[in-house]
Amino acid sequence: MTKELYSKIEVINYVWQHSRYHGNLLGYCEKIAEEDSANGFAALIFLFNLTENIFKDRNKNYDANFVGVIKSLRDKEIITQTEYTFLNDKDNSIRRLRNLLAHANLSKYHLSFIEGDEEILYPLTENETCLKLYEIVSDILFNLMLRIVSIDFIVPFEIKLDEKINNLEINIKELKPEKLMELKGIDVSTIPNWEKLNETDRYRLAENTSDVEVLSNIFKTLL
Repeated sequence: MTKELYSKIEVINYVWQHSRYHGNLLGYCEKIAEEDSANGFAALIFLFNLTENIFKDRNKNYDANFVGVIKSLRDKEIITQTEYTFLNDKDNSIRRLRNLLAHANLSKYHLSFIEGDEEILYPLTENETCLKLYEIVSDILFNLMLRIVSIDFIVPFEIKLDEKINNLEINIKELKPEKLMELKGIDVSTIPNWEKLNETDRYRLAENTSDVEVLSNIFKTLL
C-alpha cells in the first residue's frame, strides 16, 4: 500500500493490529499531547521513547542503543539515509532532542526559527515549545513507526518521508546566560557578584528573571 502520509488515527489502528501494546501506547501518546496541553514535555518524551521501543522491536534487540538500532535499520535499507539523518544528526535530530530533554540543562537551548527577517527563539523549558516540537515531528515519527511495523503485514506500506523531512526546520540554538539576560533587557554588569556565580545558577537566574522589555511596555500602556 502506498500513501504519502497516514493520519495518526490510521497509524494507531494499523499498529494496534500488529501489536495491541504498541498501538495503545501510540494512542496514549497522542492523548497526552491533544487533551492535556500542560504536558508537552511528557508527550515528547513518550513519543521518543516509543519510537526507540518500536525500532528495537523490529531489530529483535532490546539491549542495543538507539544509535546502533537506527544504523542497523539503515544498513538493512529499512530506513533511508534522509530518515537516518533526521533521527541521528549530531546537531539537529530526534536523538539530539531526546538527549537534551533527558540529560541537559534545558535553559541553555532554544528552537530557532526565521520569521520574515527576524529570528524567533522558543525556549525548550516552555511547555508551548514542546507542544510545537511535537506538532513538527510527530506525523513523521508516527508514519515511520507504521512503515517499520508493516514489514510484517501481507502487503507492507510504502510511505515516502524524505521530502517531508527535507522541508522540516529544526534548528537548536544554545545561548549563554548573559545573552538570555540581555534578551530580557538586563545588563549583567549591573548584577552584584554575577561573575562569582556558577553556570547553573546563572542559567537559573536568567530563567527566573522577568522580561524587562515586556514589563516596560505593560507599564507604558497602563500609564
